Amino acid sequence: MSDATDGDPLVGVRDLQKYYYEQDTLVDRLLGRERRAVKAVDGVSFDIQRGETLGLVGESGCGKSTTGETLLRLREATGGRVEFDGRPVFGMDDGELREFRRRAQIVFQDPYSSLDPRMTVGDVVTEPLKVHDLPADPGDASKRQRRRERARELLERVGLSAGQVDRYPHEFSGGQRQRIGIARALALEPEFVLLDEPVSALDVSVQAQILNLLEDLQAELGLTYLFIAHDLSVVRHICDRVAVMYLGEIVETGPTDELFEDPQHPYTRALLESVPRAKVAEHGRRVEALSGDVPSPRDPPSGCRFRTRCPQVIPPGHLRLDQREYRAVMDLRDRLERGEVSVAGVRETAGIDPDAGRGATVDALHDELVGIDLSGEDATVVEDALGAVVDGRQDEAIEDLRERYESVCETTSPVLQDRDRPAACHLYEQPVDASDAASDGATADAEAD
Repeated sequence: MSDATDGDPLVGVRDLQKYYYEQDTLVDRLLGRERRAVKAVDGVSFDIQRGETLGLVGESGCGKSTTGETLLRLREATGGRVEFDGRPVFGMDDGELREFRRRAQIVFQDPYSSLDPRMTVGDVVTEPLKVHDLPADPGDASKRQRRRERARELLERVGLSAGQVDRYPHEFSGGQRQRIGIARALALEPEFVLLDEPVSALDVSVQAQILNLLEDLQAELGLTYLFIAHDLSVVRHICDRVAVMYLGEIVETGPTDELFEDPQHPYTRALLESVPRAKVAEHGRRVEALSGDVPSPRDPPSGCRFRTRCPQVIPPGHLRLDQREYRAVMDLRDRLERGEVSVAGVRETAGIDPDAGRGATVDALHDELVGIDLSGEDATVVEDALGAVVDGRQDEAIEDLRERYESVCETTSPVLQDRDRPAACHLYEQPVDASDAASDGATADAEAD
């Protein structure tokens, strides 16, 4: 890790957006089809200080790699702003963009597909020099000779032999190929390097070697890294700060040690809970998986995008349901709204006789869609809603459930709170009940014991 200090960041990202559009062809427009946006990156903001490593983590498909590639203008942004050394990247002309590309490089995830198999590793490493017509003043030697010598130097710097300069990528292992990719990224002496999951395709023992190499190069050359990964143990080893992404948005940021020791966002807690632990006391520990699947960026949930899987969704103040009960009702309404409920299908699955009364179908729907017994007014509201579904009045059922159970988590999008540990979660906008605080404190004391 680096000893980065506060000041003007080398990289500043504000409200970055990258959307892909479906049904956007001329034929679609002629047929009157409405264009649909796939929001791969939706309003991401962060800074990277000079000499530090920022980790960008999250599940596969959350938009991490798209964020990095859009930041470098390998993909054109839909909206937002990126500044590099105080200059707006998206407004650069050809000359400025060429200079930016020299100062900012990338190491790709797959060491097998990112190297041209028809080129020697010497040609691979010197390709950036050819593109930028460097060195500008070769001196007594030709440019080709100087470039070849530069390739030999870089191969040795990343732990390979200069004598391997004329070999081809297929003659190297995965870890060696990734070293070649790193050497190529260093050819132009950049200040900033995007590391897009650089060790995820490698064996664990090789991962450690590559991570140590990256740390040594950072200390030696004063590099600044954006390290994209989904392996939290790797992130903890190399990153100074961490930004956690979920479905195109950043939900929490903070110094690495603080974030790992005291995660603020429920999603961050779930990610850390899933990390295997070597302590004997942790043997047999059951990992609680998140409920549901990751929603599609084509149709993300309203409000907080994590709410469909969150174990701490905030119920309306008048309810006295525990989280399991509230989640059951929320899931019921979500399925109704998505049109996933088939009364005929439930009747068939449950083996209900066609002549059976309405109550048998309501009971079957309850077993299939709710699965737990509620009490009091909540039991009555849910039963009435299921009855409305059986009677074909599904819209009425949805409206009744929304009126009683709608959460702030689904009506309002949370923003990163202005606090020491920013987290985009409505929990930090809610007053803490004294009894809840006492209960939480007792639980923490018991865990500490």
